[in-house]
Amino acid sequence: MPWPESDGAELFRSFSRLTSALYHFEFYDREQVVTEAWQHVNDDPAAAATVTAELSGLLEGANYTPVTMAELDHAMANESLLALRLDVDLDDYDELLIYRRGSHLDPVDIPKWKGLRSEHRTITVDERVVVHTRVKPQAWFDERGIDPSARNLVPGHVGLKQFQNVPRADIEMLLPSTRVRFRPIDSLVVGVPALASGIAVLATKLLPTLGLIFLLVGAWLGFRDDRPELDQTSLVILLGGAVTLGGFLFRQWTKLKNRRVEYLKTLSENLYFRTLADGPGVLHTLLASAEQQEVIEVLLAYRFLLAAPAGLTAAELDEQIEAWIRNTSGGDIDFEVEDAIAKLRRLEVIEGKTTLRALPLPESLVRLDRRWDDLFQHGNAGPALSDYGRVADHRDRRLIRLSQVVDRFRGRLGERRSRRQGDDPAGSAG
Repeated sequence: MPWPESDGAELFRSFSRLTSALYHFEFYDREQVVTEAWQHVNDDPAAAATVTAELSGLLEGANYTPVTMAELDHAMANESLLALRLDVDLDDYDELLIYRRGSHLDPVDIPKWKGLRSEHRTITVDERVVVHTRVKPQAWFDERGIDPSARNLVPGHVGLKQFQNVPRADIEMLLPSTRVRFRPIDSLVVGVPALASGIAVLATKLLPTLGLIFLLVGAWLGFRDDRPELDQTSLVILLGGAVTLGGFLFRQWTKLKNRRVEYLKTLSENLYFRTLADGPGVLHTLLASAEQQEVIEVLLAYRFLLAAPAGLTAAELDEQIEAWIRNTSGGDIDFEVEDAIAKLRRLEVIEGKTTLRALPLPESLVRLDRRWDDLFQHGNAGPALSDYGRVADHRDRRLIRLSQVVDRFRGRLGERRSRRQGDDPAGSAG
């Protein structure tokens, strides 16, 4: 696309830097609030509500889409791509949010019959998945006689994790209470050899012991008149049979346990290599991603309007941007044109109602530079935050709600700090 000015490329780079700086300032304040709220998320309901509300806004801003309960139920009901049977009880959670972004199709070969044959499939893989959970309180587990530790849960705990490249059919494995169960094939693999070994042990080593036991039981029940004597030889036979039976049962139990450990290892490895971030790390990642998406929307919309001196309608702008993305990356993306236009209007770099026109780059740079300077006014009657609040009426509802959350939560943090300083003798002496 041609530049209206001879130095248009350099001016647009300056426009991009200023736009990024303005949004970074806006998101920095947001980051401080949500990360401080996370520190109290397990013991303060207000902090938990703040994290949940802002997390939903960040995920939406970063172009994540929610995983519906129908999709989750479908994944739980259908066969897993892992050689595992996974079981999870969704009633364990007071709050469960799963979001995903980006997907692609992958051809995979699924081994069957211990690798003797394989099945070729094409699966859907979600490139990014975020899981937010809040476990129910201890009283709920006590009422139902459930031990939460047996399900790898801590009552009331709030968890937040981000994963990459997750097969959509295995999305339930990301939940903390997911348990590994034996499949029917596992029961056959363990049970058939155990049965064969049991018959062999019975026929070769336990037959004398069983014969002696039958004689003793028959005599005790009165089916036999003669009473066998428990001499040293009989005791050795009984002891040998007990040791043999105990050893057999122990070996079978060990095989069962090792198979379960093997399955848990498979699940842990899959989670380990797919985990990207945990707790505050997820918040930082989402904040950076949401900020990037906001800036990209602004730059794309402004650049296409800049290349059309006669102006474009919202529909024309949307069509041109989506066509360019499709031709450039091969992806089919739904560009949120109305959101992008609202951002450009808030930055005051476009004009027009039906037909939209971009202001010239030099004039837009002056406006962005003035807006940046107005953020840091000291010693004047109107501080920076007053000017920052003056344009809040032109912002979307999410940012208006954010400013209210900032004021409310900072007040709570200030009260906590004051109480801590009052309780700390060293702090009060200083």
